[in-house]
Amino acid sequence: MIVRRRELVAAGAALALARPAAAAAQPSDVEQLERLLALEHRLEAAYETALARDAIEPRLGETLLAHEREHIRGLTQALAARGRRAPRATAPPPQLGSALASRAAFARYATGLEAETVAAYQDVLATFRDERLLQPLGSIMTATAQHEVALRDAVGRDLLR
Repeated sequence: MIVRRRELVAAGAALALARPAAAAAQPSDVEQLERLLALEHRLEAAYETALARDAIEPRLGETLLAHEREHIRGLTQALAARGRRAPRATAPPPQLGSALASRAAFARYATGLEAETVAAYQDVLATFRDERLLQPLGSIMTATAQHEVALRDAVGRDLLR
């Protein structure tokens, strides 16, 4: 049986239409790594600024900053392995200025950033295609959740929501 080019094109189009729209709309692994890296850079900048302004207890701030730098290093390596350079840092959110007014204000602010980052890792892990990175990304997510708990403890809030 001879298959004509027109029939092949029609069959390919039918397969493309049959593919769920959600799958087609999923960001690529690289896009997801870039998103996570941007969030980690935002946390790094927040901790650097808080340490410089004495808006976080120094030992806690230095520990969290060191963790963020390790997360950034790992994500940057993952992107480099895919032939991509790390995206440029973005401007800090305007809320950071008022969050630096006190250690308690900063801890509440940083808790929100960490919670947002944990949620982003959860989203990414649900759709990430490269199975080799699932464990490292899960480890970073776990550390980020621990940061959230440490910050909640720093202001005397319940450790669990």
